Amino acid sequence: MKIVTWLTSASIVLVIGAAVVIVMKEPLAADQDSPQVIRIGAMSVERAAHQATLLKTGQVLVTGGCAGRGCNPIHASAELYDPVTRSFQATAAMATPRASHAAVVLPDGRVLVSGGWTGRNATASAEIYDPATDGWTSAHDMSVPRMSPIAAPLAGGRVLILGGEATTGAPLASAEVFDPTTFTFAAVGPMQTPRGSHVAVPLADGRVLVSGGHQAQGEILRTAEIFDPTTGEFKPTGDMAVSRHKHAAALLADGKVLIIGGSDARDYRGRYASTEIFDPAIGEFSPGPEMRWGRHKIRDAVEVLPSGAVLVAGGAAQPEFFSPVDRIFVATDGELSGPQMFATATLLLTGEVLVLGGYDDRTQSSASAWLVDTTR
Repeated sequence: MKIVTWLTSASIVLVIGAAVVIVMKEPLAADQDSPQVIRIGAMSVERAAHQATLLKTGQVLVTGGCAGRGCNPIHASAELYDPVTRSFQATAAMATPRASHAAVVLPDGRVLVSGGWTGRNATASAEIYDPATDGWTSAHDMSVPRMSPIAAPLAGGRVLILGGEATTGAPLASAEVFDPTTFTFAAVGPMQTPRGSHVAVPLADGRVLVSGGHQAQGEILRTAEIFDPTTGEFKPTGDMAVSRHKHAAALLADGKVLIIGGSDARDYRGRYASTEIFDPAIGEFSPGPEMRWGRHKIRDAVEVLPSGAVLVAGGAAQPEFFSPVDRIFVATDGELSGPQMFATATLLLTGEVLVLGGYDDRTQSSASAWLVDTTR
Protein backbone atom coordinates (compact mmCIF):
# COMPACT_ATOMS: atom_id res chain seq x y z
CA MET A 1 0.00 0.00 0.00
CA LYS A 2 1.33 3.39 -0.95
CA ILE A 3 0.70 6.02 1.74
CA VAL A 4 0.75 9.71 0.83
CA THR A 5 0.30 12.84 2.89
CA TRP A 6 -1.18 16.20 2.12
CA LEU A 7 -1.59 19.49 3.92
CA THR A 8 -4.60 21.58 4.81
CA SER A 9 -4.56 25.30 4.08
CA ALA A 10 -1.92 27.02 6.18
CA SER A 11 0.05 30.23 6.36
CA ILE A 12 3.58 31.19 7.22
CA VAL A 13 4.05 34.47 9.01
CA LEU A 14 7.40 36.20 8.48
CA VAL A 15 8.36 39.20 10.53
CA ILE A 16 10.95 41.34 8.70
CA GLY A 17 11.71 44.45 10.63
CA ALA A 18 8.35 46.16 11.16
CA ALA A 19 6.74 44.38 8.21
CA VAL A 20 4.63 41.27 8.47
CA VAL A 21 4.52 39.06 5.39
CA ILE A 22 1.88 36.29 5.20
CA VAL A 23 2.61 33.54 2.69
CA MET A 24 -0.38 31.31 1.93
CA LYS A 25 0.08 27.65 1.05
CA GLU A 26 -2.48 25.98 -1.23
CA PRO A 27 -4.04 22.65 -0.16
CA LEU A 28 -2.52 19.53 -1.68
CA ALA A 29 -5.05 16.86 -2.74
CA ALA A 30 -4.57 13.14 -2.20
CA ASP A 31 -3.24 11.43 -5.32
CA GLN A 32 -4.92 8.51 -7.06
CA ASP A 33 -3.02 5.93 -4.99
CA SER A 34 -4.61 7.02 -1.70
CA PRO A 35 -6.75 4.38 0.06
CA GLN A 36 -10.37 4.91 -0.95
CA VAL A 37 -13.65 4.56 0.93
CA ILE A 38 -16.40 2.93 -1.17
CA ARG A 39 -20.02 2.63 -0.06
CA ILE A 40 -21.31 -0.83 -1.03
CA GLY A 41 -24.87 -0.99 0.21
CA ALA A 42 -26.40 -1.99 3.52
CA MET A 43 -26.94 -4.77 6.01
CA SER A 44 -30.41 -6.16 6.50
CA VAL A 45 -30.93 -4.05 9.65
CA GLU A 46 -29.32 -1.12 11.44
CA ARG A 47 -26.55 -2.20 13.81
CA ALA A 48 -24.27 -0.50 16.33
CA ALA A 49 -22.29 -2.16 19.16
CA HIS A 50 -22.43 -5.35 17.08
CA GLN A 51 -19.61 -7.75 16.15
CA ALA A 52 -18.18 -8.66 12.72
CA THR A 53 -15.98 -11.76 12.63
CA LEU A 54 -13.96 -13.02 9.65
CA LEU A 55 -14.62 -16.70 8.91
CA LYS A 56 -12.13 -19.08 7.29
CA THR A 57 -14.36 -19.08 4.19
CA GLY A 58 -13.63 -15.38 3.69
CA GLN A 59 -17.17 -14.44 4.66
CA VAL A 60 -17.90 -12.17 7.63
CA LEU A 61 -20.35 -13.15 10.37
CA VAL A 62 -22.24 -10.09 11.70
CA THR A 63 -23.97 -10.61 15.04
CA GLY A 64 -26.38 -8.66 17.21
CA GLY A 65 -26.07 -4.96 17.95
CA CYS A 66 -28.71 -2.31 18.43
CA ALA A 67 -30.92 -0.37 16.02
CA GLY A 68 -32.96 2.81 15.86
CA ARG A 69 -32.56 6.07 17.72
CA GLY A 70 -31.09 5.56 21.16
CA CYS A 71 -29.62 2.14 20.29
CA ASN A 72 -32.84 0.21 20.79
CA PRO A 73 -34.03 -2.52 20.10
CA ILE A 74 -31.35 -5.19 20.57
CA HIS A 75 -30.89 -7.83 17.84
CA ALA A 76 -30.58 -11.59 18.12
CA SER A 77 -30.26 -11.72 14.33
CA ALA A 78 -27.09 -12.48 12.39
CA GLU A 79 -26.06 -12.19 8.76
CA LEU A 80 -23.17 -13.10 6.47
CA TYR A 81 -21.25 -10.76 4.19
CA ASP A 82 -20.01 -12.33 0.94
CA PRO A 83 -16.92 -10.49 -0.41
CA VAL A 84 -17.42 -11.99 -3.88
CA THR A 85 -20.89 -10.55 -4.42
CA ARG A 86 -20.48 -7.70 -1.91
CA SER A 87 -23.86 -8.59 -0.45
CA PHE A 88 -25.43 -9.70 2.82
CA GLN A 89 -27.64 -12.69 3.49
CA ALA A 90 -29.50 -13.74 6.62
CA THR A 91 -28.14 -16.61 8.68
CA ALA A 92 -29.37 -18.39 11.81
CA ALA A 93 -30.23 -16.09 14.70
CA MET A 94 -28.58 -16.32 18.11
CA ALA A 95 -30.55 -17.70 21.03
CA THR A 96 -30.07 -14.44 22.96
CA PRO A 97 -30.31 -10.80 21.79
CA ARG A 98 -26.92 -9.13 22.30
CA ALA A 99 -25.25 -5.75 21.92
CA SER A 100 -21.84 -4.82 23.32
CA HIS A 101 -20.89 -8.51 23.35
CA ALA A 102 -17.63 -10.27 22.49
CA ALA A 103 -16.97 -12.51 19.49
CA VAL A 104 -13.83 -14.40 18.50
CA VAL A 105 -13.08 -17.07 15.90
CA LEU A 106 -11.82 -20.37 17.30
CA PRO A 107 -9.02 -22.44 15.69
CA ASP A 108 -11.52 -24.87 14.11
CA GLY A 109 -13.36 -21.99 12.38
CA ARG A 110 -16.33 -21.78 14.74
CA VAL A 111 -17.14 -18.46 16.47
CA LEU A 112 -17.57 -17.95 20.21
CA VAL A 113 -20.03 -15.18 21.18
CA SER A 114 -20.29 -14.27 24.86
CA GLY A 115 -21.94 -11.76 27.16
CA GLY A 116 -23.48 -8.47 26.12
CA TRP A 117 -26.59 -6.41 26.85
CA THR A 118 -29.91 -8.09 26.06
CA GLY A 119 -32.06 -4.97 26.30
CA ARG A 120 -33.01 -5.82 29.88
CA ASN A 121 -29.77 -6.83 31.54
CA ALA A 122 -26.23 -8.06 31.06
CA THR A 123 -25.98 -11.76 30.24
CA ALA A 124 -23.58 -14.51 31.29
CA SER A 125 -24.62 -16.73 28.39
CA ALA A 126 -22.35 -17.85 25.55
CA GLU A 127 -23.03 -19.62 22.27
CA ILE A 128 -21.01 -20.93 19.33
CA TYR A 129 -21.72 -20.50 15.62
CA ASP A 130 -20.69 -23.32 13.27
CA PRO A 131 -20.33 -22.18 9.62
CA ALA A 132 -20.53 -25.79 8.44
CA THR A 133 -24.08 -26.21 9.75
CA ASP A 134 -25.15 -22.56 9.86
CA GLY A 135 -26.31 -23.15 13.41
CA TRP A 136 -25.70 -22.11 17.00
CA THR A 137 -24.85 -24.32 19.99
CA SER A 138 -25.08 -23.18 23.60
CA ALA A 139 -21.90 -23.15 25.66
CA HIS A 140 -21.78 -23.14 29.44
CA ASP A 141 -22.46 -19.74 31.01
CA MET A 142 -19.67 -17.49 32.18
CA SER A 143 -19.22 -17.07 35.92
CA VAL A 144 -20.97 -13.67 35.89
CA PRO A 145 -23.01 -11.54 33.48
CA ARG A 146 -20.74 -9.26 31.43
CA MET A 147 -21.72 -6.29 29.27
CA SER A 148 -18.88 -5.08 26.99
CA PRO A 149 -16.41 -7.81 27.92
CA ILE A 150 -13.23 -8.30 25.90
CA ALA A 151 -12.27 -11.61 24.31
CA ALA A 152 -8.53 -12.14 23.69
CA PRO A 153 -7.27 -15.30 21.94
CA LEU A 154 -4.63 -17.32 23.81
CA ALA A 155 -2.27 -20.05 22.68
CA GLY A 156 -3.86 -23.46 22.17
CA GLY A 157 -7.21 -22.05 21.10
CA ARG A 158 -8.30 -20.86 24.53
CA VAL A 159 -9.94 -17.44 24.92
CA LEU A 160 -9.48 -14.94 27.76
CA ILE A 161 -12.70 -13.09 28.70
CA LEU A 162 -12.07 -10.14 30.97
CA GLY A 163 -13.81 -7.23 32.61
CA GLY A 164 -16.96 -5.55 31.38
CA GLU A 165 -19.87 -4.48 33.53
CA ALA A 166 -22.37 -6.57 35.49
CA THR A 167 -24.77 -3.61 35.40
CA THR A 168 -24.27 -0.08 34.11
CA GLY A 169 -21.69 1.62 36.31
CA ALA A 170 -20.49 -1.62 37.94
CA PRO A 171 -17.25 -2.69 36.19
CA LEU A 172 -15.78 -6.11 36.92
CA ALA A 173 -12.23 -7.12 37.89
CA SER A 174 -12.91 -10.80 37.25
CA ALA A 175 -11.66 -12.78 34.26
CA GLU A 176 -12.09 -16.30 32.94
CA VAL A 177 -10.73 -18.56 30.20
CA PHE A 178 -12.90 -20.45 27.70
CA ASP A 179 -11.79 -23.98 26.73
CA PRO A 180 -13.08 -24.87 23.24
CA THR A 181 -12.72 -28.61 23.92
CA THR A 182 -15.16 -28.58 26.83
CA PHE A 183 -17.28 -25.46 26.05
CA THR A 184 -16.62 -24.32 29.63
CA PHE A 185 -15.16 -21.29 31.40
CA ALA A 186 -12.63 -21.36 34.26
CA ALA A 187 -11.77 -18.41 36.51
CA VAL A 188 -8.35 -16.74 36.33
CA GLY A 189 -6.98 -13.54 37.82
CA PRO A 190 -8.68 -11.31 38.87
CA MET A 191 -7.37 -8.10 37.32
CA GLN A 192 -5.71 -5.54 39.56
CA THR A 193 -8.56 -3.08 38.84
CA PRO A 194 -12.21 -3.39 37.77
CA ARG A 195 -12.49 -2.22 34.16
CA GLY A 196 -15.22 -1.34 31.68
CA SER A 197 -14.67 0.22 28.22
CA HIS A 198 -11.06 -0.97 28.37
CA VAL A 199 -8.91 -2.67 25.72
CA ALA A 200 -6.88 -5.89 25.67
CA VAL A 201 -4.28 -6.92 23.10
CA PRO A 202 -2.46 -10.28 22.85
CA LEU A 203 1.29 -9.64 22.74
CA ALA A 204 3.78 -11.47 20.55
CA ASP A 205 4.98 -13.56 23.52
CA GLY A 206 1.47 -14.81 24.37
CA ARG A 207 0.76 -12.46 27.26
CA VAL A 208 -2.13 -9.96 27.08
CA LEU A 209 -1.87 -6.19 27.65
CA VAL A 210 -4.91 -4.57 29.31
CA SER A 211 -5.14 -0.79 29.44
CA GLY A 212 -7.44 1.99 30.56
CA GLY A 213 -11.20 1.84 30.89
CA HIS A 214 -13.32 3.10 33.74
CA GLN A 215 -14.18 1.86 37.19
CA ALA A 216 -17.08 2.73 39.48
CA GLN A 217 -18.18 6.34 39.96
CA GLY A 218 -16.97 7.18 36.47
CA GLU A 219 -13.26 7.22 37.32
CA ILE A 220 -11.30 6.94 34.06
CA LEU A 221 -8.14 4.85 34.33
CA ARG A 222 -4.61 5.39 33.04
CA THR A 223 -3.29 2.17 34.56
CA ALA A 224 -2.35 -0.94 32.60
CA GLU A 225 -1.66 -4.54 33.50
CA ILE A 226 -0.50 -7.74 31.81
CA PHE A 227 -2.06 -11.21 31.94
CA ASP A 228 0.34 -14.16 31.93
CA PRO A 229 -1.42 -17.33 30.71
CA THR A 230 1.27 -19.55 32.26
CA THR A 231 0.38 -18.35 35.77
CA GLY A 232 -3.21 -17.16 35.22
CA GLU A 233 -2.35 -13.89 36.94
CA PHE A 234 -2.47 -10.18 36.12
CA LYS A 235 0.44 -7.93 37.09
CA PRO A 236 0.67 -4.14 36.84
CA THR A 237 2.86 -2.48 34.22
CA GLY A 238 3.59 1.18 33.40
CA ASP A 239 0.80 3.77 33.28
CA MET A 240 -0.41 5.59 30.18
CA ALA A 241 0.24 9.34 29.96
CA VAL A 242 -3.49 10.13 30.24
CA SER A 243 -6.63 8.39 31.47
CA ARG A 244 -8.57 6.77 28.60
CA HIS A 245 -11.69 4.74 28.06
CA LYS A 246 -13.64 3.82 24.89
CA HIS A 247 -10.31 3.73 23.06
CA ALA A 248 -8.66 1.13 20.81
CA ALA A 249 -5.36 -0.69 20.54
CA ALA A 250 -3.40 -2.54 17.85
CA LEU A 251 -0.35 -4.82 17.91
CA LEU A 252 2.35 -3.45 15.60
CA ALA A 253 4.77 -5.55 13.55
CA ASP A 254 7.65 -4.72 15.90
CA GLY A 255 5.77 -6.15 18.90
CA LYS A 256 4.83 -2.79 20.36
CA VAL A 257 1.19 -1.74 20.92
CA LEU A 258 -0.45 1.41 19.55
CA ILE A 259 -3.05 2.88 21.94
CA ILE A 260 -5.53 5.01 20.01
CA GLY A 261 -7.85 7.85 21.00
CA GLY A 262 -10.67 7.32 23.47
CA SER A 263 -11.96 9.96 25.85
CA ASP A 264 -11.66 11.31 29.36
CA ALA A 265 -14.44 11.71 31.94
CA ARG A 266 -16.18 14.29 29.71
CA ASP A 267 -16.87 11.49 27.22
CA TYR A 268 -17.91 13.03 23.85
CA ARG A 269 -16.49 16.44 24.79
CA GLY A 270 -13.25 14.86 25.97
CA ARG A 271 -12.33 12.84 22.88
CA TYR A 272 -8.63 12.32 22.26
CA ALA A 273 -6.71 12.62 19.02
CA SER A 274 -3.59 11.49 20.89
CA THR A 275 -1.98 8.05 20.78
CA GLU A 276 0.60 6.22 22.86
CA ILE A 277 2.93 3.33 22.15
CA PHE A 278 3.56 0.55 24.68
CA ASP A 279 6.89 -1.27 24.61
CA PRO A 280 6.53 -4.70 26.30
CA ALA A 281 10.32 -5.04 26.55
CA ILE A 282 10.46 -2.25 29.15
CA GLY A 283 6.84 -2.11 30.28
CA GLU A 284 6.40 1.57 29.49
CA PHE A 285 4.28 3.87 27.32
CA SER A 286 5.70 6.68 25.17
CA PRO A 287 3.89 9.39 23.16
CA GLY A 288 2.64 8.45 19.70
CA PRO A 289 1.62 10.72 16.83
CA GLU A 290 -1.60 12.74 16.87
CA MET A 291 -4.52 11.64 14.74
CA ARG A 292 -6.24 14.19 12.53
CA TRP A 293 -9.49 13.89 14.49
CA GLY A 294 -10.46 13.07 18.07
CA ARG A 295 -12.16 9.66 18.24
CA HIS A 296 -13.85 7.48 20.86
CA LYS A 297 -16.07 4.38 20.93
CA ILE A 298 -13.71 2.80 18.40
CA ARG A 299 -12.57 -0.46 20.03
CA ASP A 300 -13.85 -2.69 17.21
CA ALA A 301 -13.20 -0.24 14.36
CA VAL A 302 -9.41 -0.62 14.10
CA GLU A 303 -7.53 -3.12 11.92
CA VAL A 304 -3.85 -3.88 11.27
CA LEU A 305 -3.19 -4.26 7.54
CA PRO A 306 -0.75 -6.68 5.85
CA SER A 307 1.54 -3.71 5.17
CA GLY A 308 1.81 -3.05 8.92
CA ALA A 309 -0.27 0.15 8.71
CA VAL A 310 -3.22 0.53 11.09
CA LEU A 311 -6.66 1.63 9.86
CA VAL A 312 -8.80 3.65 12.28
CA ALA A 313 -12.28 3.64 10.76
CA GLY A 314 -14.73 4.84 13.43
CA GLY A 315 -15.34 7.85 15.63
CA ALA A 316 -15.04 10.41 12.81
CA ALA A 317 -16.45 10.65 9.30
CA GLN A 318 -13.12 10.16 7.54
CA PRO A 319 -11.01 7.06 8.27
CA GLU A 320 -7.26 7.44 8.65
CA PHE A 321 -4.16 5.25 8.68
CA PHE A 322 -1.18 5.09 10.99
CA SER A 323 2.05 4.54 9.08
CA PRO A 324 4.57 2.84 11.40
CA VAL A 325 7.39 3.78 9.01
CA ASP A 326 6.67 7.50 8.90
CA ARG A 327 4.92 7.58 12.32
CA ILE A 328 2.11 9.77 11.01
CA PHE A 329 -1.62 9.44 10.37
CA VAL A 330 -2.88 9.77 6.79
CA ALA A 331 -6.51 10.43 5.83
CA THR A 332 -8.30 8.24 3.30
CA ASP A 333 -9.88 9.38 0.05
CA GLY A 334 -13.58 9.53 0.91
CA GLU A 335 -15.74 9.47 4.01
CA LEU A 336 -18.30 7.43 5.87
CA SER A 337 -21.78 8.93 6.35
CA GLY A 338 -20.87 10.22 9.81
CA PRO A 339 -18.66 9.54 12.84
CA GLN A 340 -20.03 5.96 13.12
CA MET A 341 -19.30 5.25 16.77
CA PHE A 342 -19.45 1.58 17.84
CA ALA A 343 -18.88 0.52 14.23
CA THR A 344 -16.79 -2.50 13.21
CA ALA A 345 -13.84 -2.83 10.83
CA THR A 346 -12.86 -6.26 9.49
CA LEU A 347 -9.84 -7.06 7.33
CA LEU A 348 -10.95 -9.31 4.45
CA LEU A 349 -8.85 -11.94 2.68
CA THR A 350 -8.84 -9.58 -0.33
CA GLY A 351 -6.89 -6.97 1.66
CA GLU A 352 -9.89 -4.64 1.75
CA VAL A 353 -11.45 -3.57 5.07
CA LEU A 354 -15.20 -3.93 5.61
CA VAL A 355 -16.67 -1.15 7.80
CA LEU A 356 -20.18 -1.73 9.13
CA GLY A 357 -22.84 0.25 10.95
CA GLY A 358 -22.28 2.30 14.08
CA TYR A 359 -24.29 5.25 15.27
CA ASP A 360 -24.00 9.01 14.82
CA ASP A 361 -23.95 11.93 17.27
CA ARG A 362 -27.71 11.49 17.85
CA THR A 363 -27.25 7.75 18.61
CA GLN A 364 -29.04 6.91 15.37
CA SER A 365 -27.85 3.48 14.27
CA SER A 366 -26.92 2.74 10.65
CA ALA A 367 -27.21 -0.26 8.34
CA SER A 368 -24.63 1.14 5.93
CA ALA A 369 -21.58 -0.77 4.74
CA TRP A 370 -18.33 0.49 3.24
CA LEU A 371 -15.12 -0.97 1.88
CA VAL A 372 -11.80 0.76 2.44
CA ASP A 373 -9.74 -0.24 -0.57
CA THR A 374 -6.13 -0.44 0.57
CA THR A 375 -5.03 -2.41 -2.50
CA ARG A 376 -4.80 0.49 -4.97
